[in-house]
Amino acid sequence: MADVMMALGDYRFSIDTAALQSIREVHAWRWADHNLTGRKPRSQFIGGELSTLRFQGTIYPHFRGGLGQTDKMKAEGDKGKPLRLIDGLGHDLALWTIRSLEVDKTNLFTKGVARKIEFTIEIKEYPDEV
Repeated sequence: MADVMMALGDYRFSIDTAALQSIREVHAWRWADHNLTGRKPRSQFIGGELSTLRFQGTIYPHFRGGLGQTDKMKAEGDKGKPLRLIDGLGHDLALWTIRSLEVDKTNLFTKGVARKIEFTIEIKEYPDEV
């Protein structure tokens, strides 16, 4: 099996299964604007938003990995629990929740079987602090 690119819960992204093509990070911060009489509002920092990661990848099911790869991703989301994210270098990136999974099946062959599957999975951090 090829090196694991990323592990989310029990699912492994790799060249042999679902090859990641890109990872998009989104970070945001919250500010509250307080109105003042006769002046412009004052802004107050109130904390960060949950970070979001969006993985985009491609599966060629007849090459390696089979047709069930996105079903396995969906099964992780169906658990409804925070999942541990580990990168390919072994770094523990803490807990994350699956928020969405989009699947595009193209190059359909006999019986509607896709020869190419592209996916986007979006996860948000799950802070374990109280």
